[in-house]
Amino acid sequence: MFAVALNADSPSTYLLTDTDADARLELVPDRGGLATRWQIGGQDIFYFDRDRFANPELSVRGGIPILFPICGNLPDHQYRLGDRTYSLKQHGFARDLPWRVTHQDVTEAASLTLELTSSETTLAQYPFEFRLAFTLRLRGHSLELQQRFTNLSTQSMPFSTGLHPWPHPTSISR
Repeated sequence: MFAVALNADSPSTYLLTDTDADARLELVPDRGGLATRWQIGGQDIFYFDRDRFANPELSVRGGIPILFPICGNLPDHQYRLGDRTYSLKQHGFARDLPWRVTHQDVTEAASLTLELTSSETTLAQYPFEFRLAFTLRLRGHSLELQQRFTNLSTQSMPFSTGLHPWPHPTSISR
């Protein structure tokens, strides 16, 4: 049986479960759409540093951060486009911004869709209008991530994207 539940404590956390498989996934939309915990049979699949997560000023270590519009670093955290210079920190801004929940479903899996759209904050760092939609589906012992990137600008939108999963040391088979 599949379920999606919201724990409204701060920060709001969604819990996706597949009770038949004893699997669960926790997502925190307000903290970059971050998947903070995936468990199968009570065993953590991800490493997650809850102390760093508790301080919004620190970058998160663990879970699955979403990297957009860049992966990695830029020289001096800057790039030039046309006649302007923009600043982007390591891995971009998507992992630090609040995402909006737009859909949930429990028909064939426990699934949740999160969206991030361009804003004054993003446009100051990356001058493109966009909409990102990430759907996470938990079914059995599988986690599926579907990504959709929509360019809402009139010009081409260069970007790179990535996920930065942190496997839990005990979940790695040798």
